[in-house]
Amino acid sequence: MKSFGLGLPLFLALCLIGCASGSGSGSGGDKVYYATGEGAVTPDGLHRIKWEPFAATFVKPGAELGSYDAVILEEVTISYQRPPRKNVMPGELDGLNDNFALSSQATGYMKKYFHEAFAKELTKNSDFKVVTEPGPNVLRVAGHIVGLVITVPPQNQQLADESVYASSSGAMTLVLDANDSVTGEPLVRVGQRNSIDNGFGEFYESNPVQNSGAVRRVFDQWAMDLRRELDQFKALKEVPAP
Repeated sequence: MKSFGLGLPLFLALCLIGCASGSGSGSGGDKVYYATGEGAVTPDGLHRIKWEPFAATFVKPGAELGSYDAVILEEVTISYQRPPRKNVMPGELDGLNDNFALSSQATGYMKKYFHEAFAKELTKNSDFKVVTEPGPNVLRVAGHIVGLVITVPPQNQQLADESVYASSSGAMTLVLDANDSVTGEPLVRVGQRNSIDNGFGEFYESNPVQNSGAVRRVFDQWAMDLRRELDQFKALKEVPAP
């Protein structure tokens, strides 16, 4: 697999704050509205379009996505927004700008949940199947979690006689890259930043069960959004030129 490192995920993450503009909007039928301005074209030739459901969507003009019926799901990569704090004692917490490190076990669970969510959603109705080998009708989907911030301390760093409650345990940005599995040609790239919460805006006890449930909720939503995105592109005979 050809890797683009962190340069393009960070480029796309910057685009989430609106570095490109364009007229019109839409994601239905054969209407594709291209953005213009700074950041409208990635270094590897993808063009930003006004397209739901992700905050940022880039696509290869002329791409024909209707023939793809299988995906290879790469293991998701995870990087923090800034170096996280490790082994912090309760008395050292300042409550401001806290960013805690996940344990290796928690990181492993995140990767597992990510794969499960996307494999389950993409294989609904048999439109796609998950495979392990490249092929002419196979997309290679690589996910990158960048800008991860964990704002609640791990349970082993919480006071034994207290419970920590939060409306969110942090935030993360997803960058998804869909390439042709044979040629490596980039076809679609999307980005979205979400809070890690229970979806109701309510406070909940910060513990492994609740926090993993919040992570799963975000991954499930991202997986549904990717499925919707690919379905819309597959409905086009060809992505029109700008």
